[in-house]
Amino acid sequence: MGFRTRLYQFILFMSGLAVAMSANGAEWKTEPTINLRTQYNDNVRMRSEAEIRSSTDNPDSVGYTFDPRVKFKGEELQLWDISIDARGRITRFPGIENADSNNVFFVFDGGRQTERSNWRLNASYDQNSNFDTDFDTANPNVGILDDRTDRTTATIAPSVIWSMSETSQLSFSLSATDVSYDEVIGNFNFTDYKYNSAQLLANWQVLEKHSIGFTSSYAEYDSPDSNLSYNQVVLQMDYTYTINQLSDLSLSLGGRSLDTTRSNQPTGGPVLGDIKTQSNGTVVNMLYNLTSETTSQRFRVSRTISPSSFGGAQERRDITYQLSISNTERFTTTLILNAFETDTVQDGPLQVNSRFDRQEYRIEPAIRYRLNRNWNLGLRYRYLNQSYTVQDRDAESNAVFIDLTLHWPRLVSSY
Repeated sequence: MGFRTRLYQFILFMSGLAVAMSANGAEWKTEPTINLRTQYNDNVRMRSEAEIRSSTDNPDSVGYTFDPRVKFKGEELQLWDISIDARGRITRFPGIENADSNNVFFVFDGGRQTERSNWRLNASYDQNSNFDTDFDTANPNVGILDDRTDRTTATIAPSVIWSMSETSQLSFSLSATDVSYDEVIGNFNFTDYKYNSAQLLANWQVLEKHSIGFTSSYAEYDSPDSNLSYNQVVLQMDYTYTINQLSDLSLSLGGRSLDTTRSNQPTGGPVLGDIKTQSNGTVVNMLYNLTSETTSQRFRVSRTISPSSFGGAQERRDITYQLSISNTERFTTTLILNAFETDTVQDGPLQVNSRFDRQEYRIEPAIRYRLNRNWNLGLRYRYLNQSYTVQDRDAESNAVFIDLTLHWPRLVSSY
């Protein structure tokens, strides 16, 4: 039985569970929204200047997006809660071949609380493409390929948080992810893979504003199509300084070990043994949140290992600054500054990953105005600049987005 089949069965089971829970008395909320977006991008496929000059296709296009969404939540105070977030996204890029996409996003989250513990279960199903901005957070190779690829991701993640005392906490989580690709156009050897992980986290409050702890995690990556698999072990120390109820500083520092196995299956000649390699390195995560009544700032630095779309592992070094200012009751401005660099740690059999090691810089200011109780209007500008380590395909793009969002009146009922 496939992973997706089990996920669908799980969704049906949880839907029935939600109905059963309602018999005991709970509050239910439904929040539907519809977002209409138009955008202009002067370099949709992120091509270099040389590629633009040699191609007869226009690099720019106006895009249109229809984005319906509904959030459903039920809870009974201090006993249980359940939420479902379902979303569709239809995007069209006139004049850009094979750029249109019809995407689906689904997230389930449910939990049961006791006096000392919180048991939770999260499940998600995403079907998107490399022309969708939601692809950016999960795929280190997004935006760098002159093709159209659809991707399906399904994840199940149970977890438990146990309060050992008023000042100490222990949490344990599991995650199973299945990723598959469908190349609509192009042949870049995307490989399906499975990624499973387990994490143990402990935290103690040693002083009024100071907490320390540790995080230990184990992850397995398996890509049969590329004959590649690896195991990763991470152990890190964590520290958190609470500035006030809205602001804090957290720092994690540790080491990681990556053991890779590449199955040697030649088409002819003698069968050789598997090739095993090991890579050690450091992991770093720093997060600074500073929030007031009208302003919120977030500064994040990270150095992590993530699965690659081509079979293998990439290290990503990332730095992000986010600013949000509520200028008036209706008017809000935001700013995102981001820079990251990818470096291949373990490559696939065709050595594809190292070809796409790159640096990218992003500037994204935006303004949002609340027209009335239900309607919001947003204007956003995004600048991207990327350069490659071993390829002469540097590119940049400018894009402008206009969003009109309708928030339907929240539907609330109690049983």
